[in-house]
Amino acid sequence: MDGKRLSRTDIAAAILAGSVLFAALFWAMTNGGHAAGFAGTLVSAAAGIALSVGLVARAARRTLAEPLAAEIAAHRLDAERLAAALAAQAGADAELAHDRRWLETILRSLGEAVVVAAPDNRILLLNDRAHDLLAPCGPVGLQRDLTALVSAEALDTARARAGDGGNVGFEAILADGRGPYPARLGWVRTADGGREAYVLSISAPVASTSASAAPRPEFYDFDLARLKTVGGRMGARKLSALAYVVFDLETTGLDTARDDIVAVGAIRVLGTRILAGESYATLVDPGRPIPPASTVFHGIDDKAVVGAPKAAEAARALKLFAHDAVLVAHNAAFDLAFLRRAAASAGIEIDNPPFDTLMIARWLFPDLADHSLDGLARRMGVEIGRRHSALDDARATAEIFVRLVDICERRGIESYDALVETSNMALEI
Repeated sequence: MDGKRLSRTDIAAAILAGSVLFAALFWAMTNGGHAAGFAGTLVSAAAGIALSVGLVARAARRTLAEPLAAEIAAHRLDAERLAAALAAQAGADAELAHDRRWLETILRSLGEAVVVAAPDNRILLLNDRAHDLLAPCGPVGLQRDLTALVSAEALDTARARAGDGGNVGFEAILADGRGPYPARLGWVRTADGGREAYVLSISAPVASTSASAAPRPEFYDFDLARLKTVGGRMGARKLSALAYVVFDLETTGLDTARDDIVAVGAIRVLGTRILAGESYATLVDPGRPIPPASTVFHGIDDKAVVGAPKAAEAARALKLFAHDAVLVAHNAAFDLAFLRRAAASAGIEIDNPPFDTLMIARWLFPDLADHSLDGLARRMGVEIGRRHSALDDARATAEIFVRLVDICERRGIESYDALVETSNMALEI
């Protein structure tokens, strides 16, 4: 190529800067200090890490992608040089992915709410603490507008004060009126001094999770959870070419042999396209009193199910809705145990091939601390409408599933049988 080669010095400098700042952050975490001082260290470290990642990204783009595109356009790039350039790009991508994983791990471990946002206030990254703090103010997730969750006036003032570098302290007021809370803000600068992003940290108490939002315990029935490859045309079909029905159930309790269904929600997915207009939802009369302890979770009581179909009717309707699609659920063995028992009482069989987003996520993200539906939704920026509403949970599971399919295909897990084998390996582990 005529363009500049990727500078090892650029990459080394960026990684060194990130490493030094990681050390500073580790020192601050292990040596204590008051919240404001710790937040300042955090902002500086996070800004430096993001800057080091940015340096590598820009160096790769400047020295590889742009000259590569120019040579392709000029028809002067041979196969051997293309392979070498792509290999170098892959190495740079690996460095970036490594740095991002370190940053995400550190952010998750912090006791403060931390948000990284673009200059136009779009959320680029946040930790679980920030999600829990901001969730009562409205939808929280990647690409959401931070000024819809935190007072825009306070943010604008802090952004302006931090304009000359460093980080500034201020009092943050949340959109629902909570606060003021001690906060700090600092800019992440580009190599030429421009504003690339800012890091906001807020020291505020987060209310404990209510009983109504508590996660369902994970359930494993190895006979139900272990999947079978099918081979042939079906087994070789690409994941993005299959039809799915993503479903969720609400029940009277957690005993799959004795408790009963009280609600069903399902939505169709074609490949990675969620068909919002094609859904099925119904309350179900369990034929027995609904325990108040279960009503606390899903809000369904005895009055709500008067006149609703029985479980056998609901299972028959869901089977008709699903037809021959692949069934998808989170912690699928739990829901399938209830669904197949209801189907048997209707004299039908639920024999659709299933996928479990819990098992897929466990394989793809083995280091993730929380593989629950809530944990995955936070990681992927998915909004759950009303938690423990069967249809809302099914929609959220569908959003998560299409993201998992995209990740699988990019990692080379492209067919039905390949994902079956991946799920089974996760189950065995």
